[in-house]
Amino acid sequence: MRAAVLGSGLMGSVIGWDLANSEGVDEVVVADIDKEKLEALKRRAPGRKLSVEVLDIMQRDKVVPFLKRFDVAASALPHGVVHQSDLAAVEAGSKMVNIAFEDEQIDLDAAARRTGATLVPGCGVAPGLGGILLARGLEELGGGDEGHIMVGGIPQEPRPPFGYKLVFSIVGLLREYTDEARVVRDGKIVKVMPFSTVEAYDFPSPIGRLEGFCTDGLASLVYTMKGMRVLDEITLRWPGHAEKMGLIMESGYFSREKVRTSVGEVTPLELSWAVLGRKLAEGDPRDITVMRVIAKGAKGSVVYDMVDRYDEERGVTSMGKTTGYTGSIVAQMLGRGDVKGTGVIPPEKAVTGKSVEVLLAHLARRGVHIKKTP
Repeated sequence: MRAAVLGSGLMGSVIGWDLANSEGVDEVVVADIDKEKLEALKRRAPGRKLSVEVLDIMQRDKVVPFLKRFDVAASALPHGVVHQSDLAAVEAGSKMVNIAFEDEQIDLDAAARRTGATLVPGCGVAPGLGGILLARGLEELGGGDEGHIMVGGIPQEPRPPFGYKLVFSIVGLLREYTDEARVVRDGKIVKVMPFSTVEAYDFPSPIGRLEGFCTDGLASLVYTMKGMRVLDEITLRWPGHAEKMGLIMESGYFSREKVRTSVGEVTPLELSWAVLGRKLAEGDPRDITVMRVIAKGAKGSVVYDMVDRYDEERGVTSMGKTTGYTGSIVAQMLGRGDVKGTGVIPPEKAVTGKSVEVLLAHLARRGVHIKKTP
């Protein structure tokens, strides 16, 4: 199998490394516009399997023929250029997993079917793994009408003032905090602001109490689980984080409206990307990813729990592991033909039934363990 990875950032580098260390994958090419990131990745993943290539995702005339060279691709690009990678994959007739989700991806289904492309959007830890587990839990119950996905990447040693360490794109993080969250209540989709829903949640030691708030992370589940009575995604943080970030947001620093300054016009959000992005990147990189997925139906409930930690040996963040390994494993399933069909296939439809256990077994071999009760 020949595999391509678009993006060599925090997640793309892990996907590329994992693919290169997987049996059945003969060649991996990681492409990015940033030559320095590519060179850093190459130093971390020596060997003949993995190579790097400078590529501008905005140059469709170059991206399409690049993708045609491979059996499968994985996109780990930031919001803002995600759609460009999807359009290129559809035009190339590629099989591609994208760890990011954007609603525009759903609209590409007809075009993808025409070109023979298969796009699995939003296939990381959340969105992605959380939805796969929820769908599997509901299936085991013989159906249900309530689902909750709780997930958060948090530092092992929280530092003031925010008690948070950035583990993915600052753009994606602030989207979680500023975008209205779509949730299902009484069978209808309603929208709530994230920091208006802060509640306490208790987890077994050594995690203890966390706070959680609804974010717009249901992704494709909004389209594939329309019969639910209650459905939400809850982002988890150490206590106190929401109050501090909420104060910054209420002060206008996340506004997209331009303001005039002595050096020209700028949006407060762009300024926050730069300032907060630098501040939140400080500190110990060792992180924890906590996830709890609850499926409820007439026959009871199924709960999946995951507490994953930073990989000390390889120097890989837990968020990189849980997101990148999920994307890599599903990409390999797609490349092998285990995922059937063309068009846009959300992860909860791409990985179903016993294939979920296969995915969990592969994650366990990589050190990511998920416990199911009952």
